[in-house]
Amino acid sequence: MTGILSYIHSAIFWFLTFFYSFIIGVVSYIAALFIKSEDERNKLYQKGARLWGSLLTDASLMKVSVSGVENIPVGTAVIFTPNHQSYLDIFILLKVLPSSFRFVIMRKLFKVPIIGYHIKQSGFISLDRKDRKRSIETIHQVIDLLKKNESFVIFPEGKLTLDGTIGEFGRGTSVIIQRSRKPVVPISIDGTFAAMPKGEWRIKPGPVTLKIGKPVYFEKYYDEVSKYSSLELGSELRRIVANLKG
Repeated sequence: MTGILSYIHSAIFWFLTFFYSFIIGVVSYIAALFIKSEDERNKLYQKGARLWGSLLTDASLMKVSVSGVENIPVGTAVIFTPNHQSYLDIFILLKVLPSSFRFVIMRKLFKVPIIGYHIKQSGFISLDRKDRKRSIETIHQVIDLLKKNESFVIFPEGKLTLDGTIGEFGRGTSVIIQRSRKPVVPISIDGTFAAMPKGEWRIKPGPVTLKIGKPVYFEKYYDEVSKYSSLELGSELRRIVANLKG
């Protein structure tokens, strides 16, 4: 898809992003008025978010190939750890992951009109990498929810790649893994950087490959949570994701 058609498609996609956000948000809000439990309201909004992601993945015209879904453990909370090539990753993960989960995502997304309200109501957790105190609070909050059997998607790089390669994995994800002792499901995403890298609004549809690896237990790091052990765990997890990506 080239030239003017690409711009038209991209404009339609972003229009649909806010259109679907508004419609799904209104329906979810009205339905949530009849639900007293906060957890049940979160799940309702999460279903809306998953529908939103599915519709927008289809609207992007990307050809997504998924493998390894059978590797996701059943009956336990897990930590999904994908690499992060593009904002499109969020839509795809919402569409393809079969189990219920929450995101840990950048705080600035919570400030986006309509979208920010919905993801907050979904129980997604905001991360402010520039505020150490808030980052520590976020880590403890995620650990507590994991122990209550809530699964999470966490981007260990903490930010989008600038060149398509996998960046260093931050200590925060490692500490969450060590403290929660939950299985880690590595995920590799390839193709979304070519479709829409950071700083670009125009989508160039193409093939996207998402590979879900077998669960990993980092038991040798559980008993000693230190800067050294967290960095070691992060490096090992990064190698696993990179090898999965190929």
